[in-house]
Amino acid sequence: MSLLEDARANRIVARFGRTVAIEWIQPREPDGGWTSYGNFEPGKTQVCLSVGRLIHDDDCVKVLAGSAMLVGDEDVRLSGIIEIPARCVVRIVRLEEDKP
Repeated sequence: MSLLEDARANRIVARFGRTVAIEWIQPREPDGGWTSYGNFEPGKTQVCLSVGRLIHDDDCVKVLAGSAMLVGDEDVRLSGIIEIPARCVVRIVRLEEDKP
């Protein structure tokens, strides 16, 4: 990465945080139609892994952007935004790039 590219990436990081991996529990999707209570069995939960820039982090929600792009000097564009309820988070791992 060139010095200019590195400086631009660092401005994005300074503004929106680092890249993280979040493991979180996703409940199963709602079933369509009516189900007999006697035949109902709870479904298994799914553990998901989402990776992106942590752009918002509070007690209610963790928000990741899959991509971030700096346009000009200050305009940051985001894509692939996902909101994860904080109570569903199993763990968050901060991802670091190894320097050669």
